[in-house]
Amino acid sequence: MMRKTVYLLVMLIVILTGCKDDDIAVFDKSADERSAEAIAALRQDLTSGPWKLKYTPEDNSGSYWVLLNFSGNGNVTIQSDLGADDGTYYEQTITYRIDNSLGLELILESHCMFSFLFERNQATFEAEYEFNYANKTPDNSLVFSSKTDPGTPTILVFQRANPTDEVLLGRTISTYLDSIASDFQKFSSSVRLSYKNKDLMIFLSLDQITRNVTFTSASRKSNTATLQSIDLATAYLLQGDSLILDEPLQGNYFGNNIKISSLKLSSLSESTFNGCATPMTMHAISGKTSQNDDIILETTLSDLSGRTFPEVSDFYVAPLQNIRDHGQVVVDEITASIPGALAMQLYYGYETQRGEMNSIGFIIQNSDDSFTFALREFTPVLNENHIIFNFADDITISGPDIPDSSKDAINVYLELLTQGDNTYVFKLDEGLYEFYNPCSGWSFVFFDPSDPE
Repeated sequence: MMRKTVYLLVMLIVILTGCKDDDIAVFDKSADERSAEAIAALRQDLTSGPWKLKYTPEDNSGSYWVLLNFSGNGNVTIQSDLGADDGTYYEQTITYRIDNSLGLELILESHCMFSFLFERNQATFEAEYEFNYANKTPDNSLVFSSKTDPGTPTILVFQRANPTDEVLLGRTISTYLDSIASDFQKFSSSVRLSYKNKDLMIFLSLDQITRNVTFTSASRKSNTATLQSIDLATAYLLQGDSLILDEPLQGNYFGNNIKISSLKLSSLSESTFNGCATPMTMHAISGKTSQNDDIILETTLSDLSGRTFPEVSDFYVAPLQNIRDHGQVVVDEITASIPGALAMQLYYGYETQRGEMNSIGFIIQNSDDSFTFALREFTPVLNENHIIFNFADDITISGPDIPDSSKDAINVYLELLTQGDNTYVFKLDEGLYEFYNPCSGWSFVFFDPSDPE
């Protein structure tokens, strides 16, 4: 019994001694030393690249191919196919750093494609330029998550890149698509896809920043009187010479069975729009669908779904932030020239006690918190998505009168909307329409306030 007790005491001492030695081994370095080692290990991993990243800033956006090459001196070269700012982001070398606070962080310090995307839509587009390091996968990919996302963080996977991976970058077609998007500085691009070997046109809009495409309608080339609605919004990816849809467009349109999962875009051409005092350059891209049909993708002022706004509602509202001059918000300009202006209102076939009313103008909040409706009646002529207003001579005032200077300003904005009878209506979404004048460059986006969405 005594021998057994001594044996157990000896074993306990050995175990305790071993635990003490392990504790010493674990804590023989300071927190700063351990942090420095972790930073050095991640830097070594990053500089062992290059890396490729299929970058999807948020759940509903499309994706970008990005190539990254980190150096040990704190620089990283970033290659992408984001064509904004005249191709600034096609290739940049910027500084980066690795921090260790609550965990390892990779921070891109200089302005680059990631920070450009972060700034879009008043910084509501959930891109990022600061990343939390998560782990290394068995195939030596590096996994990061967004540090700044308000909800579920974006996951970014840096994969090993090959020298040939530069062909993933769709820079040429990105430039083509930017040319189309810049033809008219509208809220949303308006594009027509025309088949060369079919009597078919499809209308769509492209957002080159969020990489989304919305298909709105189809018609025959030979007869645009009949419209077939399309309700498809999907993200896309540029890869090499192709635009690849996350969700294909498929269906039967005017007897044509169509399935488009990608567009291979090959060449850019120019034409001239002569509808305004100054001729304007317009662009078209030739290509093929995934079904090998020859197509032309071109800027257009036609949007057959734009003509549907009278069927959706007889009353629309355009908040001041929805009014733009060549793409620039003009809230301060409007409120300076029309004190108290809250929004524009459009009544189209609106039933009143006097009968049907067509009028457009501003709702104004006066200094005594009363409201004035300053509206100018019109007789419309709507041909497809082209509208001519034919205004009455004077503005009609309901409520307290407003200064003549405000009335003059209202007429100025109505003239910018209708200049040269060149107003075109584009459907952006259900109950959301853009009234655009290419000659003035002004855009007015109206929504149906009765739509719960």
